[in-house]
Amino acid sequence: MNEYFDDADLDFIGDILLDYGNDDSILDVTELDGFLTAIVSGPNTIMPSQWLPEVWGGKDKSPTWATEEEFTRFMKLVMEMMNSIASTLIEAPESFEALFHVNTATEQEVIVAEEWCFGYMRGVKLGRWPKLTDEAQTCLQAIALHGLEENFPVLKQLSLEEHQRTVANIEPAVRKLHQYWLAKRSHLAPTSRGHHTAAPTNVLPFVRKQPKIGPNETCPCGSGKKYKKCCGAH
Repeated sequence: MNEYFDDADLDFIGDILLDYGNDDSILDVTELDGFLTAIVSGPNTIMPSQWLPEVWGGKDKSPTWATEEEFTRFMKLVMEMMNSIASTLIEAPESFEALFHVNTATEQEVIVAEEWCFGYMRGVKLGRWPKLTDEAQTCLQAIALHGLEENFPVLKQLSLEEHQRTVANIEPAVRKLHQYWLAKRSHLAPTSRGHHTAAPTNVLPFVRKQPKIGPNETCPCGSGKKYKKCCGAH
């Protein structure tokens, strides 16, 4: 997670998701973290105008914000969260950590990965991931085991120790899936000599603030506001 994030930032995001959420929306920071991780890891760049409605459960369920400041802070933090995930997976994948819940109320600390994985699989569905190779599909199945209700009967048959071992497979699977799609998208990043790089570092699978967006153009986040009054203000 971005070093500039603190508990207050995450609490604010969580409160907004809960306050403005519904039965179809993302209601938890953990699920949002998984969702954004899949968005930046997939085969195609997905604009905020595409993924933001999914956060709220559909285009017709976007919230009515109490204040413009509330909306601006939420979008700023979520974009920073997304960029932090993407940057880590590209520049230091070995340090990537999913924002899992940790249950410390039990005698043994238990990592709860289901909500995070639900978010990830939600992002996979939105990104319409095409068919994977067998190795990549195995990685996706490690996440889907905890992220699809159809697999819950399998989880129920596992002991706690077995369950935690399957959880340990998730983060390595995330790293491999990100690298899998990044390599396939490398042809989009020609070098200055016109050749193609194998693993470009200058092409990121997430949307940064684009300099070509005019200050009076509609912000790509889907808010309907002018860019200079929305994400462009930061």
